[in-house]
Amino acid sequence: MTGGWRRPLCAADTSLLNPAAVRKDRAAWLVIVLGLILLLIPNRLRITVAQPFQTVLLAPLRIVTSASRSLREARAENDRLSLLAARLAVENARLQSASPNLAAEPAVGLELLSASVIGRDLTTFEHWLVISRGSLHGIEVGAPVITPDGVCGKVVSCGPHQALVQTLLAPESRISVINLRSREPALARPDRFGQVVLDYAPKDADFRPGDTVVTAGLGMVFPKGLRVGEVTSAPDRPEALFKPVTIRPFTDVSRVERVFVLSLPEVPQADTGPAWLDNTAPPEVSIPDQPSGQ
Repeated sequence: MTGGWRRPLCAADTSLLNPAAVRKDRAAWLVIVLGLILLLIPNRLRITVAQPFQTVLLAPLRIVTSASRSLREARAENDRLSLLAARLAVENARLQSASPNLAAEPAVGLELLSASVIGRDLTTFEHWLVISRGSLHGIEVGAPVITPDGVCGKVVSCGPHQALVQTLLAPESRISVINLRSREPALARPDRFGQVVLDYAPKDADFRPGDTVVTAGLGMVFPKGLRVGEVTSAPDRPEALFKPVTIRPFTDVSRVERVFVLSLPEVPQADTGPAWLDNTAPPEVSIPDQPSGQ
């Protein structure tokens, strides 16, 4: 009847209208009944019956724990291999630039300090990097920064816990280089198009696509022999004063996440033959006294 009295719907009535709520109620009652059954059966039988349920319920947790452990081990192994590759790159540079008498090469105390990239310049993501190590970790301004692939840049500013790295793609970057095959010297710098070009290469210089370019050790920053890039083009232009050479850097600074800062020895060893790192320390200059009577 339209005007008759109606009983208000209770929560039980609304649950009957919702199939999802009905399923949840049944699942809850099933869990309660199973718990009561486990409490009523003997302890020894309870352990035997509950073991399969524990195995099934704890299987996802075991899988997640195992995957997390494997991921940590993989990251640790990757860091170890990266450090080993960087050390091998430095040792390879030393051997390539060594004198014929390897016994005369002194042992130098080089250290590689691993650091994570925690910031970039927001314009290009390639010109400047902020790393997670600073002066408290032994980093100094002017320290070379490398990756296992090659040169990345150098430290230009240093705080207690962070340091600013100028990459080889920064407009102010200049690196003295040499062709590993022909020993032709040049100066590597980035152009306005984001490519790395070589300046002051004579127009008859022997540069070919595929040649490896390494640091020449003339700028008192980078040790001699570190890999910089590969020659991609070296066209012949007789009318040009210098040979136009373009290289592709081995290190992709836009994607690098971890770098290694090369710590140079404070006092270079002397009187032990030609040292590999002598070119990284500024020469001592002494001014003679003015002659008397002048």
